[in-house]
Amino acid sequence: MVRAKLDKPVEQNQKDKCAAETQRQSQHPEEPVSPKQKPESVGSDRQPLTERKFDPLQWNSREEEPEPWFQLMTGGDADSLPTHLRPFCSQAEYELVKSTYQQLQQSGFYWGPMTMEEAHEILTHSLVGTFLIRDSGQPDVFFTLSYQSEDGPTSVRVQLTDLLFSLHGSQKKYPSLFALLTYYTSSSCKLTVPYRRQRPEKLKQTCRRAFVRTYGAENIGSLPGLTHQVRNYLHAYPHST
Repeated sequence: MVRAKLDKPVEQNQKDKCAAETQRQSQHPEEPVSPKQKPESVGSDRQPLTERKFDPLQWNSREEEPEPWFQLMTGGDADSLPTHLRPFCSQAEYELVKSTYQQLQQSGFYWGPMTMEEAHEILTHSLVGTFLIRDSGQPDVFFTLSYQSEDGPTSVRVQLTDLLFSLHGSQKKYPSLFALLTYYTSSSCKLTVPYRRQRPEKLKQTCRRAFVRTYGAENIGSLPGLTHQVRNYLHAYPHST
């Protein structure tokens, strides 16, 4: 009986302490949890910061679809266009420029974005007639031809009008940029050899041009003994320049 009577005040004191602790916490809220504690209950109803970042690609979504030749290209198509573009006149012009650019990338003498000064510096010590193709600095022109003339490095814009290529100031027009280069690299003209980015270039690239020069691009699809992979490689650059 004495033991029971002594326990009651102890239990009562514990209850009083718990009540006082509860009242103290309610008057002084707990400070924010530090990053080192990382309890699961804290911020459990929030999304991670990475999921709440603004998506910069959302601005591309539009209710109305633009014309095909004005669409923003992604993936493989983005790698098949020059570094700057003027507005295309038609879908046919877009397809022509895209095909030209893809073949230029296989040519070895396409240098992409380059200023006139940079091109002329490269050609300064080259032989007369050495040439390269680069992106034009003019907003309304796709490509520029830079070459070493007898008077030093020179650059001339490659015009594209009504799906025909021509050099600025010339009346001669060609269905492709490579037809234009074929004409100007003939014996009666001033262009001789392209200035390639890879020097020396790969043997398979030299063999491809020799193959096209010997058998003709129009015969690639009908020649026997060629694997599908070889035909695709030849079609990627069916020119001898």
